[in-house]
Amino acid sequence: MSQLGNIFTEAGIEKDVIIDIVSKLKENPLEAMAAVQALNLPTEVMQSIMSTVMMNPGAIEELATEVGLGGEDIEAIKSQLNQTTDM
Repeated sequence: MSQLGNIFTEAGIEKDVIIDIVSKLKENPLEAMAAVQALNLPTEVMQSIMSTVMMNPGAIEELATEVGLGGEDIEAIKSQLNQTTDM
């Protein structure tokens, strides 16, 4: 299981919710971030998610692969994340 997958699973987040969050990354990373925040996870869990993504940007791709998204979807996520970070 991926690092992010482990964090979400240990926090009791169901796979369909994880898939929804990862799918939102294809269209709007800020919407995905809002969906994570709406889970009202404990601060330690949020910090763990953020530090994992910051230290290992590939963690998002690993999670996307883990939940069954394919190459086109992963490329769309990468594109959206690049646009977001270029702002």
